[in-house]
Amino acid sequence: MNLKLESKRIILLPFKEEDASRIRELANDKELADILGLPHPYELKHAEGWIAVQSELIKEGSEFPLAIVSKELDEIIGTITIRVDKNNNKGELGYWIGKDYWGNGFATEAVHTIIQFGFTQLELNKIWAAALSRNTASILVLEKAGLQKEGILKQDRLLHGKYEDVDVYGLLKLDYTLNQKSNVKNEQGAHQ
Repeated sequence: MNLKLESKRIILLPFKEEDASRIRELANDKELADILGLPHPYELKHAEGWIAVQSELIKEGSEFPLAIVSKELDEIIGTITIRVDKNNNKGELGYWIGKDYWGNGFATEAVHTIIQFGFTQLELNKIWAAALSRNTASILVLEKAGLQKEGILKQDRLLHGKYEDVDVYGLLKLDYTLNQKSNVKNEQGAHQ
């Protein structure tokens, strides 16, 4: 599978070994570590170890960890992953954007792009994601991408010695397809 997903401002593609130092640079942020549960300080060995296993995961179709590359800047600004549960034909989203790039819509654009990949190329029935209840920015991204809140898992994650509530969001292929058809009709109506 030639894996290169493109949208207006970003490209999603597999990581290369030489991307480790950029990932270390982006992930070595205390605020990001607190939200994601990443080690802090985030060292080069963490990024290298993470990147080392990715090609095998992609090859077996169980996980698609991709770099989010800004076309304008021509550099990695974050990462997005879809983990495939083949038994239940669904995928779990995970993503983060480097702090310097927050608030520019990159995460929303990346989520839209990987959702399209999940439903059209992986032929998943459902895509879901979980976000810490206090992570309002991530929740907003999920809602903008069309995912619906399915519930709250109380004290579901233990991060830095504190139990955190997690909001769960999901999108069915049926609803995605209906939304896509509705958007096309709306666009056609606007051009007439």
